[in-house]
Amino acid sequence: MRMMEVAGEIGDGVVLNYMVSPEYNKRALEALAAGADRAGRSLASIDRPQLVVCSVDPDREVALDRSRELLTQYLGQQPHIMKASGVDPRLIEEIGKMLTWPASQEDIRRAMRLVPDEAVQMISASGTPDECRAKVAEYVASGATCPILYPLGDDVRLMIDTFAPAAIE
Repeated sequence: MRMMEVAGEIGDGVVLNYMVSPEYNKRALEALAAGADRAGRSLASIDRPQLVVCSVDPDREVALDRSRELLTQYLGQQPHIMKASGVDPRLIEEIGKMLTWPASQEDIRRAMRLVPDEAVQMISASGTPDECRAKVAEYVASGATCPILYPLGDDVRLMIDTFAPAAIE
């Protein structure tokens, strides 16, 4: 979190990471605010857009499985990010045992079976349109000033329609 403090001290904004939980954002913003305070500035003066993995589908399981695949890769290859987001350390350890570097598609598919829906929904906006809108709102409530949606799946139009102003109001 030291780099977030430095960003708060010297930057006009930061792009908050993706594949992190809203709880992670709260800690990141505390560090950003500490740096801003040292520079005599407020957190409100710092722009905070955030990348958000978004897998939307009328079939909840399809949407979750798309994100589950990406999450599984991150659990095996970026465990430090997953630990910082609050993913169960036992899950991280089990996935780490299954995935070698580089992980094959077969390895990822096999390891995906260990990743519960709760972990997927903790670090992404995945599920039905209503679930995705609610999760993106959670990221905004935890400090993101503008979500940058990272679409998973082929139906990008559905994601656009899900977040079009008429759908949100």
